[in-house]
Formats: sequence, C-alpha cells, structure tokens
Amino acid sequence: MKTLEPIEAARIIDRMNGGLEGPDVVETLDLRGVQAAMLKRGILYIAGTNEFSDWFEFNFDFIHDRAPDAHGFRMAPGDSGALWHAGFLEHAQIVYAFAKPQKPAFIIGHSLGAASAQIVGASLGVPTLAFGSPRTLHGRAHFGREGFVLNVCRIDDTLCHLPPRFLGFRHLGSVHWLNPPAGDVEEGHSIASYIEALEGDLPAGFPRAWPPTA
Repeated sequence: MKTLEPIEAARIIDRMNGGLEGPDVVETLDLRGVQAAMLKRGILYIAGTNEFSDWFEFNFDFIHDRAPDAHGFRMAPGDSGALWHAGFLEHAQIVYAFAKPQKPAFIIGHSLGAASAQIVGASLGVPTLAFGSPRTLHGRAHFGREGFVLNVCRIDDTLCHLPPRFLGFRHLGSVHWLNPPAGDVEEGHSIASYIEALEGDLPAGFPRAWPPTA
C-alpha cells in the first residue's frame, strides 16, 4: 500500500474506538497512559485521550510557576533543540520508542493521538494522517521531515486552534481545513464528525490520498 485515503484512515480510527483491540492489531503499546497499536498493512494507530486524567497529564500541561509574561503552556526542548508543547512531546517520545523498530508504513491518530502522530511522523519521515490536531511546535523553523504530515482539521473544532497561534505555536506539516456539514450545530471534534465531513463535499485541493505524490 503506497497511499492511504483520509476517509479510510478516519474509519480505521473509528473502528479502534480509542482502544487497542481488533482483528487487525499486531502489537500494542500501553504505558503511562500512552496507547498505540501496530495494525496489519503497516499502519501505526495512536489512540487519543482515553481517560479524563489524560487531558491534564498531556493536553493541558500548564506551567506551574508562571512568570508575569508566561502564556500558561509548558514547553520543553526535544533532542533536536526544537521547542514543543511539553505534554505532547512526552507522549510522542513514548510512542517513538515503540514505533521506530516497527518501521510503520503509515501513522494515524486523532486528538491527543494526532498531536503525538505529528511529532513521531515528522521524526521518522513516515506518511502521517492526523485528525483533530492541536498545535504542537513552538516557532516557525522547519522541523525534520514534517512534509510527511497531513493534518485534517474542522474549522469548528476548538482543539485544532490550541495552543493559540499568537503564542507562537503551529501544526507540523500541512493543514487542510474542513467545513462542518450544513445543519451541523455540534462542535466537530469527534472522529465521527470528521468522517461525516469527509463523506461530503471536500474543499478544492484537499488530498484524496496521502502522500499525494507516492
């Protein structure tokens, strides 16, 4: 398999239902609240937030001793020296140690799993599809092989706008925004809401398969 369609990736995430069980599961990671699974066809699935406590440990990793100009999101340097949202970096480092020897062909994730997928995918140079992605990197400098990363975000998904851009955070890789379907009044963060949007009319230039030049 040389490419993966975003709609197929989203449906795989939906079938996994935030867990690690299924007929396609080959090997799993479940460590310190971090969950991932190698699936058949070489797909690495990174689970999103599994418990309420995960949001505090990884997603809402606030600085504890704020300086007067501190923005509230704790940052940490990676091995490359790049500055990251500290909680997302910690999560990704655990997944990276699991993923590297597995040599995945694709990486997929949603929510917290999408944050981790961005970092792992850009570090390994593996085609990555991230849904409902928060911003992970602080600064404008190009990182690693971030061209392998596709972020799929709904404009009504609050998490995709955090941490705020004006604080210096950005997504890794390319970002393609989806509009909510007509009449959809609920916030579109669930993977089901992404499937619904992907099944509708897609914006011009939206990649139907990833990577587009494979």
